[in-house]
Amino acid sequence: MRYSIGEFAKLLGVTVDTIKHYESLQIIEPLKDDKNNYRYFDDYDARVIMKSRALRSLNFALDDVAKLVESDSPLDVAETMEEARLALKEQIHRNTLLLNKMTELQNELTAINSSLYKFEKKTLPGMYHFQQTEQNKLLKNTYVENIASHWMNALPYTFSFFQVETEEFLSGMEIYDYSWGQAIFENELEYVNLDINDYIEYTPPQHCLSIVLPGKYNEYLLSSSRTLILDYIKENRYAIQGDITGKLLFSSVKNNQGTSYIELHIPIQEDVVYL
Repeated sequence: MRYSIGEFAKLLGVTVDTIKHYESLQIIEPLKDDKNNYRYFDDYDARVIMKSRALRSLNFALDDVAKLVESDSPLDVAETMEEARLALKEQIHRNTLLLNKMTELQNELTAINSSLYKFEKKTLPGMYHFQQTEQNKLLKNTYVENIASHWMNALPYTFSFFQVETEEFLSGMEIYDYSWGQAIFENELEYVNLDINDYIEYTPPQHCLSIVLPGKYNEYLLSSSRTLILDYIKENRYAIQGDITGKLLFSSVKNNQGTSYIELHIPIQEDVVYL
């Protein structure tokens, strides 16, 4: 039986534009009436459309669909389906990782207010990082420029990171030389494609004292919190063992006033006796 394009689309539950698109890809080739130039579709075309839509529902590209509808071998379809299945499996894996990371970042954000000025002991995994600033100014370094984009593309597994030398912190100076850059924990390195070379620094796993601190732009949050940190360390018989690092959790700008929240990590040695 022959059907007009409107009737054919309605009977199959698809749009006229879909039928035209499939026709343009030569998935179906309707009969043409030379007298009025109308196109007519038959029951065979209906089977082709249904097979095509079934393949499309399995995430096959239309180019593959166009080839497969012409194949009379079930093995051809099975082989192409295996390629699509593996690609979908990889996509699900990456999306699962992304979902887990999103949940982790969401938990960090919701815990900011309850974590302010509260100390917590943590064990941090090893971390790879590189420096992008010196004295709060971006480094004009060709090598940094070349790798920065790769690390930016590795978000959300990379994060904004800073480092302050412990000797500088203990000196009591008011202005510290924050070294900002990007970092990634080594247990997440397998999720991204990053080249780890001699320019990238590595900090091994360490036991840390962590605290979330707020700060305004151009403020030196370590200076304002120095007494709080040192008193807590002495009271609990800790000693700072290694450079202090920080992770930017959140930042905002409102009325030209910037605010940031930093999770500070202070590597510690426990059970120290102070004389």
